[in-house]
Amino acid sequence: MVEGWEKQNGKKELDTRKRKEVNRLKKLIKALGVDEDRIKLLLPTIENVAWMCVKLEEASDAIATSDVAIPYDNGGGQKGIRQNPHFQGYESLWKSYILGMTQIMGTVGAQKDAKSEKLRPTSVIQLVRSRKEA
Repeated sequence: MVEGWEKQNGKKELDTRKRKEVNRLKKLIKALGVDEDRIKLLLPTIENVAWMCVKLEEASDAIATSDVAIPYDNGGGQKGIRQNPHFQGYESLWKSYILGMTQIMGTVGAQKDAKSEKLRPTSVIQLVRSRKEA
C-alpha cells in the first residue's frame, strides 16, 4: 500500500514539474512573438519536450555517480565491460529532446520569417518611400 502511495505521489510530482516546464516553454515561445493558434498547434510537441526535460533531469541525477562502462557476466563464462544502459537511455532521450526542440524552434523561426517577409519592401520605390517616412 505504501508503494502505491509513493508511485502516485511520484506521478503527481512528475506532472507538476512537467506542467511548470510546459508553462515555461509556452512563455518563451510567446515572447518570441508566436501567436496563440500556433502555440496550440505545437502543444503536443511542447508537452512531450517538457516531459523529456523532466526525465532528462531525473536521469542526469541517477547517472551522476555511475560509470560510463560497467562490467558484465552473462553466466556462460563470458565476462567483460559494456556501456552502461543508463547512459544509452539518456543519450536516446537527449536526441529525442533535441529533435523536439528543433521542431519547435523551426516553427518559431518560420513564423518570424513570415512576419519579416510582410515587412520587407517589394520594390526599390517602396524601400525609398519607407525610409523617407521614417
